[in-house]
Amino acid sequence: MSFSDVGRNTKGSSRLGDTAVARTQGYSSISEHSVSAHPGYSNSNVAGSSKDVMFTQLSDGILQYQRNVGILQKIASGVGSANDGPTLQTQLNCQVDVICQLGGRIDQQLRAQESRIQRMSRTDAARNRATHVKLTRDFRRVEATFNKLNLDLKQRRDLVEARRAQEEDERRFKAEASSEEQALRLEMRLKEDQLNEQLMREREAEIREINKGMHTVNEIYKDLAHIVQTQQEDVDKIEEMMEDANSNAKTGLKHIEKAASHQSQCTIS
Repeated sequence: MSFSDVGRNTKGSSRLGDTAVARTQGYSSISEHSVSAHPGYSNSNVAGSSKDVMFTQLSDGILQYQRNVGILQKIASGVGSANDGPTLQTQLNCQVDVICQLGGRIDQQLRAQESRIQRMSRTDAARNRATHVKLTRDFRRVEATFNKLNLDLKQRRDLVEARRAQEEDERRFKAEASSEEQALRLEMRLKEDQLNEQLMREREAEIREINKGMHTVNEIYKDLAHIVQTQQEDVDKIEEMMEDANSNAKTGLKHIEKAASHQSQCTIS
């Protein structure tokens, strides 16, 4: 699954985010209704009639999720620029909240689909599992991008705030009348700068560790997807061998019965 139109437009991000939330609410309720509205159907019947709709809704949700991440990236590029201010911060907070809501709903939908697949017959489950694994992998990849972007955004915001505080301190320092007070304030400011620099280095190291952990989690998801696919192939092979053995046993039984019939005819004659 590829998303080629990520973040095409940054205008109206709140409206687009609200639309995304409404869509996720809609396909959540539709998926639940499509299963509960037919209590007489088996799991395979339900999967056969609604799997395309459910996976299409999930795919649309993931696409909307990635578009909102692209919008957040566009808005975040304004941090530290001349347009940076309370309005930009409000837009960032709203967009992050929208993305978190979208991500939560998509994650719930993926878990619900996994539960439905486990209740399906083997044939239907094998037919749906590959699509589910691919959608899950795409969603986790976009989620990792969002988490990294969020961490980078927080780091940039901290740097901007530190720079603004430093500039404010410098302006305040220049306004001081006493040279002794200026020297004392300068010394205190230098110590604070050293402390802030040390804190920023520690925070940067923590962010690198978090990114490393996120990469590890992403690799684990890939390995799990590969293991699930490999095990499913083995199960299908075993099932085919059992069917062949059953067919051979039935054929052998017919031959034995036929031989027994011929033997009894020979004895009577």
